[in-house]
Amino acid sequence: MKLRWLALCALVFWSAGCSAPRTASSVLGAAQQAMGNPTSLQYSGTGMNAFVGQALTAGEAWPRRDMSGYVRTLDYGKRASREELTFAMETFGGRQQTQVVVGDVAWNVGPNGPVPQPAQAEERQLLIWVTPHGFIKGAQAAGNATLGGSETAPEITFTALGKYTVTGTLDANNLVTRVATKVASPVEGDMDLVATYADYKDYGGVKVPGKIDIQQGGHPAWELAITSATPNAPVDLPVPEAASSATVPPVQVTSTQLAPGVWHLAGGSHHSVVVEFADSFAVVEAPLTEARSQAVLAEARKLVPNKPLSHVVTTHHHFDHTGGLRTYAAEGATIVTHASNVPYFQKMLVAPATISPDAQSKAQKAPTFQAVSDAFEFGDAKQKVQVLATTGDSHTSEYTLVYLPGPKILVEGDAYSPGPVDAPPPATPNPNSVKLYEDIEKLKLNVATIAPIHGRGPVPIAEMRKFIGRN
Repeated sequence: MKLRWLALCALVFWSAGCSAPRTASSVLGAAQQAMGNPTSLQYSGTGMNAFVGQALTAGEAWPRRDMSGYVRTLDYGKRASREELTFAMETFGGRQQTQVVVGDVAWNVGPNGPVPQPAQAEERQLLIWVTPHGFIKGAQAAGNATLGGSETAPEITFTALGKYTVTGTLDANNLVTRVATKVASPVEGDMDLVATYADYKDYGGVKVPGKIDIQQGGHPAWELAITSATPNAPVDLPVPEAASSATVPPVQVTSTQLAPGVWHLAGGSHHSVVVEFADSFAVVEAPLTEARSQAVLAEARKLVPNKPLSHVVTTHHHFDHTGGLRTYAAEGATIVTHASNVPYFQKMLVAPATISPDAQSKAQKAPTFQAVSDAFEFGDAKQKVQVLATTGDSHTSEYTLVYLPGPKILVEGDAYSPGPVDAPPPATPNPNSVKLYEDIEKLKLNVATIAPIHGRGPVPIAEMRKFIGRN
């Protein structure tokens, strides 16, 4: 009787009464069978790509940039991806943008050839495993996949690249409908990245989603309508020599004294300003990363020895200008920022940062803020700093001007970035530069020198007037 029951079970192995328990491996196998197993894939369409970290107002959605064309080519075995974006209108970086990764080497394709992006290689590899077929292959290869979820919506979780937790959800047809992970952000710490997939279509036995939506930091980052796909397309992505040998350059800081107790700290794409007081010093702008801010602080402490840091001032909230704020929070500095930024920074500067731990994730200091809704002045009898709130421009709905009335120096970010000395003024003045100049006049600031966060360095205000045609 027992042998007869075993034989019956063998015949109806997948029946509810005697099916084998599902495992991560069996669920992944069923998904691969349902979706196909391409070695490479190219798909194209249209949609939207948002400018992550550049919201008009802190905490709100990223600015949307419509794309008239989008092509992605993937080679899973080589951990390679090429994304070609064609924007409907001119945008930061140009209307045509191409981003490539092959294994541990990443680069962009610029008008003059490849531009190495060594700092982007790891995250671009991760995003291959966030695609539907990439997720299945990555989970199978990881050797650490686990099964969760429910019968109708199983979830597979694995660790990618040794530190990223990636979780994918499948539907009743064994199609990948959602993949979630977290990426490191110098501002937000562990930032959520969630991709959802729908409207699958069959292309020669390989199912490809017709709709791809990706959220990053809780806001839409990609919305794609896929109109064509080619499985097992030939992929030729030769690695440029310039990219293969590139490494993340060390942070360099060079200081130039603008006035007694005032220095402009350059050495990269973003600058800062150090201001000395009788018993302390302040830093204006904390851009990019913790490494950049630590280098700026090290230089500041050489320039102003044996005095504590008191304040850090922001010009506006964009990620590239505030990526070092967590460093200053860990230092205990008072963060002087536009009042509209405070609720966002109160949350983000204490957020977990486990993927890329930083000083604040260890110190866990509650940040101290000085909110500026109109004007705030600090300093001493010899040196004063005025922080003046404005209504912003087309780039941001707020920015603060930082004015030193003694030496007549204005620190500003993004509205005006001086180019080469011999560069002719634009045919049409930059509207944000015009708005900056109008704010200077409205506030009756007696500016002699512009100390910009971008560009070649400090310049007389006469150069800015010439740039906007007000000379």
